[in-house]
Amino acid sequence: MNKPEMMALETLKKSSLAKLLDLWELTTALNGPQVPTVRGWLMDEIERRNPDGFDAWLDQDAAEDQDLRRFVLN
Repeated sequence: MNKPEMMALETLKKSSLAKLLDLWELTTALNGPQVPTVRGWLMDEIERRNPDGFDAWLDQDAAEDQDLRRFVLN
């Protein structure tokens, strides 16, 4: 992992859960080679903060991006 990536991950760790969800929703409509990586980082950090809510979201029959907030913010 290069230094900019490490800095990005550190920034995500310092962000609030609400901010992470804002970023998650923002990336839904983005295209680009780095978007899947960034979304993966976001999912990892969101899951770390609320593993039960994240798992409940994934366990839906058709998990929708916009529903993640409802499952992980209590």
